[in-house]
Amino acid sequence: MKKSFLFSLAVALLPCSAAPWFEEMQFGPAWSNTFGDHYQGKTRIAAYKGVLVDLGGRKQCALFDTETLRWVSAYAGFVKWGGTPWTGVHGQLVTLHDQSPVFVTDSTSGYADSSGSFDDKRSIKGYGNLPADHGRYVGYYKSGNTIVFASEVLGATVWESTSADSHGDELDAIRRHWQIGARGKDLLILLADESGDFEISAGGKSAKSSSGLFVELGSSLAGISLGTAEGRNNRLVLRVPAGKNPVKCQAVLARGRQVAAAEPLDLSDLTKGGSPQYPQTLPSSGTLGNPDEGSAWAVDQISLPANNPWKSNLRFGGFDFLDENTAVVSSWNGDVWTVSGFQQDITKLTWRRIASGLFETLGVKVVNGAIYVNGRDQITRLHDLNKDGEMDYFEAFNRDVIISSNFHEFTFDLQTDSQGNFYFCKGSPVKGGGRGFDQILPHHGIVAKISPDGKKFEVIASGLRAPGGLAVGPEGQVTTGENEGTWQPCCKINYFTPSQAPAFLGTEPSRHDIGKDKPFHEPICYLPMSVDNSGGSQVWVPPHAEFGLKTGELIHLSYGQSTLYRVLPSHAGDTLQGGVVKIPAKLQSSAMRARFHKDGSLFVLGFRGWQTNAPTECAFQRVRFVKDQAVLIPSAQKITNKGVILTFDKELDEELATDPSSFSIERWNYVRGPQYGSGEFSVDHPDAAALDNALKAETKNTRVHDKVEVLSAKLSADGRSVELELKDMKPCMTLKIGYDLESSDGKVMIGTTYSTVKKLP
Repeated sequence: MKKSFLFSLAVALLPCSAAPWFEEMQFGPAWSNTFGDHYQGKTRIAAYKGVLVDLGGRKQCALFDTETLRWVSAYAGFVKWGGTPWTGVHGQLVTLHDQSPVFVTDSTSGYADSSGSFDDKRSIKGYGNLPADHGRYVGYYKSGNTIVFASEVLGATVWESTSADSHGDELDAIRRHWQIGARGKDLLILLADESGDFEISAGGKSAKSSSGLFVELGSSLAGISLGTAEGRNNRLVLRVPAGKNPVKCQAVLARGRQVAAAEPLDLSDLTKGGSPQYPQTLPSSGTLGNPDEGSAWAVDQISLPANNPWKSNLRFGGFDFLDENTAVVSSWNGDVWTVSGFQQDITKLTWRRIASGLFETLGVKVVNGAIYVNGRDQITRLHDLNKDGEMDYFEAFNRDVIISSNFHEFTFDLQTDSQGNFYFCKGSPVKGGGRGFDQILPHHGIVAKISPDGKKFEVIASGLRAPGGLAVGPEGQVTTGENEGTWQPCCKINYFTPSQAPAFLGTEPSRHDIGKDKPFHEPICYLPMSVDNSGGSQVWVPPHAEFGLKTGELIHLSYGQSTLYRVLPSHAGDTLQGGVVKIPAKLQSSAMRARFHKDGSLFVLGFRGWQTNAPTECAFQRVRFVKDQAVLIPSAQKITNKGVILTFDKELDEELATDPSSFSIERWNYVRGPQYGSGEFSVDHPDAAALDNALKAETKNTRVHDKVEVLSAKLSADGRSVELELKDMKPCMTLKIGYDLESSDGKVMIGTTYSTVKKLP
């Protein structure tokens, strides 16, 4: 792929308006993202995992860095737009509109460690969470338009919030509020870094800097005071002494004027859930489809609430079922919605926006009624504290994943295994244009496994480039998609078992230490660009499914081709290899995520971006097996020493099945190397010079296929399998088998399988 596979999604517009959709979309009071800003003449990352708090109609904002537990800045204005999900621009961040900040802080921790130091002592300086014994972000509470952040610092529970004093567009002052539990040690809290030094009043209740920042302190406890950091008179800190009793305090910061502090707030009143911001429910409908000729599957369309009051652009990229009646869906823009009515005939559905402002949420999993949403920054567990249907507490269930500002390192999907462990996959930081990578960090290009309690984060595979999604099988098998690019010759389906973990999946720059000395774990199947030019998730057929496939089968989703593929595995000893055949079900948008409903049907979700044939921007669909229709695609494929055995569910017409001319077969290889993608090269007559050149220069325009002669075609005794003997059967990276058959009752059976033959039995 030449660009981000999501590139053109960012320019997909809602119905025409005077402003771009992202300027009109209402995020709510908190918006999680990676933000940049311009500070003291230098462009910097304001926060990789930031939460921008709207303090008043996008006229005043404050940014909290959840990795360092510091308030980065508070200022008048909103943001300067950038970012792939919003403007489509690669490498340009959403930046703070901070021309008139009340305060700013340096890129350091927001609380001093046990030694009193604010220095960045993270294992990778500038990235990731604070050391565990220093501080931990817990989540935030939403009460109306007010946000309360929860953290643990040196063992103490800390709640903090920020509000603005303003008139019109003018920002007069910023008030910071704390409620802190029992403390075994003094807490030192970073308030501001100025260009000029601070002068502290007697008693430490007020301060002013020579560069014009005034600070007043209000507190319920004697001993809480303002001061400067050791050796830095331009850094203002708040000291909260150790103690067993909880304390409340407030600091008011104003630029160029002195503003009095007020009585500290009781933040506990704001941690119980507030009035809903999105109380409206929106009606929707489903349209029942009919199977196309020759297909056993009908596709039902579920209409989306595109014309919603919040002008939310609905690009849904994750979902799961809350119960038989309701699904939870998440969008790339950070929304979470519910849609109800699946117990009926889906003609009357109800949508509700239950959360907003999350960070590129491309995965959802419901566990025991609890909603877990996977974003780029963390897995968030959502809580409706007051049971009004809207989420009030955004718990950081696990946020160990390390991220950078790269536009392409999307975090895909969210699945669980039978023990309750969570899984997601993460892309590598592809450079703009698609070739090569930016700085590689430890969690780029991985499959992550998180314990059921969220406390353990483990990397179980490395070497991914842009996986698109994953699945976890009934025995803990992990599969992922993959996209063509640097070190990836074409799209493919990765597959590994728990005993094969950690697995290295092919992209050398994201091998990491866990993949050191690991051999390349080859995929179950390579997929030519015409079959899959951008992979999505996979889904396993459960025992209760009534889908025309057998329990335990695997379905692969293609984002680029908006297609479902039946995976046809074949074993050669311990070697698993296989192929795919298209499931004839016409989708209205890309195939990104799929889950089986309890009624046995398959729901498929996806949105449209570049290099996809999806006819609509986004679609949520139900794929139903129509029982009186025959399944006319292969149900199994077995690689033999002499060729291939194709098996069908219906008896085949003997004359066509035993005619070698009913089959057309080609094979070719790829070259895995540092170039972008690979050409297609002869297996029978390898060109050494061309293969060597493929490691030095791009060869995607090379297309050399070997025609393979079918020596014989034999029909099995039950009439459902045909054994093909091929001339000079041998391993190859793609074996393409076209068939033109009929069933014994005259139904046309035309199709193609694409397989990888790693080893002959």
